[in-house]
Amino acid sequence: MNYTHINLYDYFYSLVKQIPEGYITTYGELAKALGDIRAARAVGYMLSINEDPDRIPCYKVVHTDRRMGKYALGVEEKARRLRKDGIIISNGMVENFNERFFSDFKTDYPLAKLQEEQEKIASMADFAGDRDEENYAAIDVSYEGRTGYGALVYYDSGEYMVKNLEMKVNFPYIPGYLGYRESPFIEKLSVNVDGLLLIDANGLLHPRKCGLATFAGVVLGRATIGVAKSLLMGKIDDTGYVVYNNEKLGYAINKHTIVSPGNMISLESSIKKIKLLGKNKYPAILKMVHNETVAMRKRRLPS
Repeated sequence: MNYTHINLYDYFYSLVKQIPEGYITTYGELAKALGDIRAARAVGYMLSINEDPDRIPCYKVVHTDRRMGKYALGVEEKARRLRKDGIIISNGMVENFNERFFSDFKTDYPLAKLQEEQEKIASMADFAGDRDEENYAAIDVSYEGRTGYGALVYYDSGEYMVKNLEMKVNFPYIPGYLGYRESPFIEKLSVNVDGLLLIDANGLLHPRKCGLATFAGVVLGRATIGVAKSLLMGKIDDTGYVVYNNEKLGYAINKHTIVSPGNMISLESSIKKIKLLGKNKYPAILKMVHNETVAMRKRRLPS
């Protein structure tokens, strides 16, 4: 199945350039223009790494409570640029906020469209059946800025093999949208690799039942299990199941090993497989692949 490939950074910066001269907007307003208020933290991040502050005027973005906020070139420079535009700044606050507030963005709300796509993908997932492949692989991605370091560790006939991939990332981290950030890595790394894919993320255990393991499993037509290091949502009942809206969507083997089926496998079969691999702990192969991505990133950082 095809899914939307979007450079959200470029889309976002095009929104920032819409802010007229002499006006300001807020982090939350830009998040709403993207289609999801939960993207406000990502808005701040994308502004902080803006490589062209003269052409993309991120100094025009302030807090909803009128605080001027931070700026990559320094708060004094932000105040200078705002004052040059006729924005009144006093003690770090925007005094003429209401008169100069801009919200009329021309947008097609891409994140809202991606939510609809996730719901379609979730409806195509198969959470039934048992699988007991002897061959399996684990995938993880580590990041430094807009560069992603992906790794796959593959177990076959008693041996482990490693594949690496370094790639520019076109989608920031936004809770609930990990599929759009990491699926390109999974797609490339899993080529010519057979068997079950273990993914350091959630599957069924997701607000739209479309965590990364489900997203990638459906679009690639692969059997996948999500194994997260922390609880995303829901509550753990007395028997270990993660319950959300009265549904069992996952299982806590321990507080750092949360299992949920991704695609082409049942919850019970997922639990059984991860318990077997990890002996009731976090599976070693997932530790290996995570360590590999961290090592890749460290090798590329200046000493």
